Amino acid sequence: MRRRSGWGLALLAGCAALAWWYWPTPASGPSSLPGAVAWGGPAASLRGTSPDGAVKADGAGALRVDQELRRLFDYYLATQGERTLPQIRAELQRYLQGRLQAKPLAQAMNLFDRYVAYRQSLAGMTVAASADLSQRLARARAVRLQYFSAAEVAGLFGDEDRYDAFTAQRLDILADPSLSAAEKQRRIALLEQQLPPELRAAREEPVKHLALAEAEAALRQRGGGEQELYQLRASMVGQAAADRLSELDREQAAWRQRVNDFTRERAAILANGRLSAEQQQQAVAQLQAQRFSAQEALRLPGFVASH
Repeated sequence: MRRRSGWGLALLAGCAALAWWYWPTPASGPSSLPGAVAWGGPAASLRGTSPDGAVKADGAGALRVDQELRRLFDYYLATQGERTLPQIRAELQRYLQGRLQAKPLAQAMNLFDRYVAYRQSLAGMTVAASADLSQRLARARAVRLQYFSAAEVAGLFGDEDRYDAFTAQRLDILADPSLSAAEKQRRIALLEQQLPPELRAAREEPVKHLALAEAEAALRQRGGGEQELYQLRASMVGQAAADRLSELDREQAAWRQRVNDFTRERAAILANGRLSAEQQQQAVAQLQAQRFSAQEALRLPGFVASH
């Protein structure tokens, strides 16, 4: 099943500016859900997906407020435009009823109502164009405290706040003209070390393969062997990934050898003056069919052209 991710504030841009009177107030709780809201099946954009995020109660039977719950809210709110807010609320409540007892269910729906109100307030919020990222983040954090307790803010937005603070500090360092390039790099490295391990890993993941490629190139340039290459990969991406990369190297080497053999025999055919042009093309086509599958032949022109 596919999953939809609603992490982050990117969904705010799509938040509809609907009148608050049309939406149940937080105090009304789940019992205020209009009975006339009909269930017409999941929204078209959610069909074939499974809900992102999760919902749980703690040992005392109270709702656990964390980013998994927020992702679940965002999963359903992503259908705004296909569904009205009351329909989205009804669909979420229907999902939660099979997973929560009455007390955490009421807490979840109350929190959802406040989360929607918070998103609507951000959508209507104006910030001076001159405001920097730190000011914008401070404004958003102040708005959160109008709708959530400090514990709820930490649960719903904790990791995001830590990463946003890192981003703002990083931009301040990069924009500081009094710092040399080396000092900027040093300070940013220190900032990165202060991130929680899971956030640091998420930040490093997109560029890890680039760092590995640079390290491999440096190793080969100084004459490093296959064992050194394997050890380098294992240290940077783990043994399992190093094994897969070694296998990929073998597959690529075998492919290059097959292409080289084909190119050499093809050149011999094309250099055979006893064959007419038509006979040469037929012989090349026959050789290609013998050496490569139909799927492999699709890749062949780019490789042969480089020889």
